[in-house]
Amino acid sequence: MFDKPRCSRRQAILRTLSSAVVLAKNWWTGRTAAADDQPDSPRQATEPATLAIEKGLQWLAARQASDGGFGDRRSYARNVGVCALCGTAFLAHQGNRGPYAAAIRRATDYLLAHAQSSGFIVEDYVRTHAPMYGHGFATMYLGQIFGSDTRSAVSEVLRKAVGFIVTAQQENGAWRYTSSPEDADTSITTCQMMALLSARDAGINVPRAVIERAVRFLRRCQNPDGGFRYRLIDLAESLFPRSAAAVVALVAAGYAADPAVARGREYLSIPTSVPTPNKAEYYYYGRFYAAQAAWHAGPQAWDHWYPAARDELLAVQSPAGHWCDAGIGDEYATAMALIVLQFPFEVIPLFSRRRWPRVDGSPLA
Repeated sequence: MFDKPRCSRRQAILRTLSSAVVLAKNWWTGRTAAADDQPDSPRQATEPATLAIEKGLQWLAARQASDGGFGDRRSYARNVGVCALCGTAFLAHQGNRGPYAAAIRRATDYLLAHAQSSGFIVEDYVRTHAPMYGHGFATMYLGQIFGSDTRSAVSEVLRKAVGFIVTAQQENGAWRYTSSPEDADTSITTCQMMALLSARDAGINVPRAVIERAVRFLRRCQNPDGGFRYRLIDLAESLFPRSAAAVVALVAAGYAADPAVARGREYLSIPTSVPTPNKAEYYYYGRFYAAQAAWHAGPQAWDHWYPAARDELLAVQSPAGHWCDAGIGDEYATAMALIVLQFPFEVIPLFSRRRWPRVDGSPLA
């Protein structure tokens, strides 16, 4: 549990003014996650996809526990990362003023209730080897809800969560699972980068040096074929999911014109590098980041990639409305699929075209 915030009347006023500034900035730039942000005619949003989205959201809402968490079996039961992704899926529909506002509020409450005084957001009983994933996705979600949920607890937990990530960064610019420096890897690093960039979009201070160190690490992990290896000590083996994640993190950090991004996009375009639905362990993770990579690349790349991914997801949706993942769980798979399918609606600020990085690839200030 996080410590109860203590503040003076002056601090409370300043926090309120700060929230007002963020809200005003969000309104001016179109960053409010609400129903009226949706384009009138989203690109590639078909009627079958819309029906599949609604069915999936209804299934997911029915799976939420009374405390806001998700899952009651397997190692990822009650995982904060899965909860954050489910909350993001609801948020991507019509924002926190839409029909799933209550579900979003419960998901947010669940994450707030599992934030420690150190800033670490983690479930009560950790059953996985990588709780930093959960923390990263939770932080990313809170960064996107921050502008519309003005509770002081959201601000405090988000700031502490960012501080926890910053402190955990290694000298080589990466993040890792264990205490061994050799365990620093591409996947966990991209997750923490997206969390920090989400928080920075919300107005939370993130040291520029932290992002630049992480960018240097990702560049070192790139293989000759344009894909990315898991760790620096590993063989130069590229995999689609983590390569898509690395490309997205580099672009989101402001390095869209970096040669590493161009090489990464070339690798992602190779058909043999794309995972198929039967490889469920990484399939939805890969689609989640591939959607962002195609989105960043522009309308031509999006119109080429999204229809195939959309139809593929619709083909593997269950009659009940959910998607299946034997490893992490159906709630996780459903949340990821719903996020991908809802990209055309541009509700999530971090995923919106209005946030596209500079075309010159220079790092953001």
